[in-house]
Amino acid sequence: MRSRKPRKKPVNEEDAQLFKELCEAVNQLGIETRVEDGNFQGGVCLVEGEKEMLFINKKHPLDKRIALIISELKRMEISEDSLPKELLPKIAKWF
Repeated sequence: MRSRKPRKKPVNEEDAQLFKELCEAVNQLGIETRVEDGNFQGGVCLVEGEKEMLFINKKHPLDKRIALIISELKRMEISEDSLPKELLPKIAKWF
């Protein structure tokens, strides 16, 4: 008997929109975002010693991806003035 793959949770449209907006905000800060498949946690790293990139694991659930982006923004001490005003209340809901 074959084992079944676990069912994916249905995607919350509000969370999907927040993820998209966060990725766009990170890109506007000059940090490229990449959603990749693999065995890694994700985070910001320097590529070739000069280009900052945010790697997000495609296998992680959407809420974990959102939490990763927000925590990386906080870790890098990005000022709230650099983020779109409409994004700030949405981020505040997560913490």
